[in-house]
Amino acid sequence: MNYISQNNHLKKLLISTPSIPGWLSPKEGSFLYKKARKVPGNGVVVEIGSYCGKSTIFLGSGLRRNKLARFYAIDPHIGSPEKEGEYRNINTFPQFQDNIRKFGLEEKVIAIKKTSEEASENFLEKIDLLFIDGSHLEEDVKKDLKNWLPKVKKGGIVSVHDVTSLPGPWQIAKKNIFFSPSFKKIGLVGSILFATFDQSKSLTIKLKNRFLNFFSYLFVICYVRMRKMKKTISNFQTISKQFPRL
Repeated sequence: MNYISQNNHLKKLLISTPSIPGWLSPKEGSFLYKKARKVPGNGVVVEIGSYCGKSTIFLGSGLRRNKLARFYAIDPHIGSPEKEGEYRNINTFPQFQDNIRKFGLEEKVIAIKKTSEEASENFLEKIDLLFIDGSHLEEDVKKDLKNWLPKVKKGGIVSVHDVTSLPGPWQIAKKNIFFSPSFKKIGLVGSILFATFDQSKSLTIKLKNRFLNFFSYLFVICYVRMRKMKKTISNFQTISKQFPRL
């Protein structure tokens, strides 16, 4: 697939996915699609938390032409623990399967209907791209990273959703990614924080990673505060329009 056809494919995805339930922005979907496109021929992608399949479709579509790559979409499909009203009272698997079929990804997506912890116990493959978007409770995000990070290849990409919008992912990203020498090249797209996993034993490289990661942390802090400030100003302008001018 050349650059033009790749762009056209992505545009079609962006047009056809908004009706699928989920909290993934077009910018974030595009990011996942492009990262999946870069996975090597025999690579492995793991998604923790699929819900109705919106992010799964972007990742799977990015891998479509890569016949040897494996893609595991892990979700018990019983809702998320932070949503007490629906947790264990819903079953999103049929809707997930329908959406995967609609986009012709049945042969590419390997659905694992288990919790993240259960799935990690017998998972032996090395991962090129890990996307964490399961339960957003701090303890659960911590477990996801702890259970799956040892399975990521050196140079693999680790990405966590909702880092700048929910406290659980933010706290774990701050403690275990920003301030860890095991990561480098930290970036942010929407609310997805991503980083390259670096298992270097060199003290010099570890110190360099810590130094550069600190500046990435400062950048994200500034970005989030500016975004909140813009939202506050926008809300103020909306409210002020409701009052008559003197």
